[in-house]
Amino acid sequence: MKDKIESFQNGYKYKVDRISAYLIDLLIVSFLITFLVSNTITNPFYNKTNSVCSAYSEVEKEAKKDLDYASPESITAYIKKISPTYRTCYIRKSYAGYVWYVILTLFYFGLFAYLNDGQTLGKKMFRLKVVNNKDGKSAKFYQLIIRNIFGGNRLLAGNNLVILISLFLPLIKNGYHFSIGISILAILTYIIDIVFILLFIFKKNGRTLDDLLGFTKVIRVDKKRVSKEN
Repeated sequence: MKDKIESFQNGYKYKVDRISAYLIDLLIVSFLITFLVSNTITNPFYNKTNSVCSAYSEVEKEAKKDLDYASPESITAYIKKISPTYRTCYIRKSYAGYVWYVILTLFYFGLFAYLNDGQTLGKKMFRLKVVNNKDGKSAKFYQLIIRNIFGGNRLLAGNNLVILISLFLPLIKNGYHFSIGISILAILTYIIDIVFILLFIFKKNGRTLDDLLGFTKVIRVDKKRVSKEN
């Protein structure tokens, strides 16, 4: 009975540490993205966002006057009315952020983690690291990239794969089809998030979707091993 209690406590602490490490990494990436999208040097749309999105708000306000939620035809007409200005607002407001998000996450969770033996700053603080699931050796660079592509959640911007797909949405010129595409990707993000949460909670080893697809796992680094390496 005592062994079972200790096993539960260790598993619980491991998952709490993983969440804590991720939240720290989240703060780091969020700070950098906020800085990069809040000036005209790294975000050419910065000064134009307010005027464009204000126009969208006005169009949406007018369109809502004729909206009947019980009528599918009315909802379709509403979407068609707001879609052109919504598309423009989306591109000016979100596109630069998503581009920087993809660059930073691939760099931080991919290259930076690879150069630091599977550890981000958050994981290093909680003595965690990403390794190859089969032999427990250091994860390959491509594994970390795959893991990152299928990682992410709505706490930051959404699932990374969905974000990558969304970068190509501006190629859809029709505002109505563009809005439908955004809605589909939003639903897909929620589904992936639910799968992540369920796997993390119910799998004893805590391997989530990104671990399964990248053939990785997150382990705790032994204190003695850290001191020897240092």
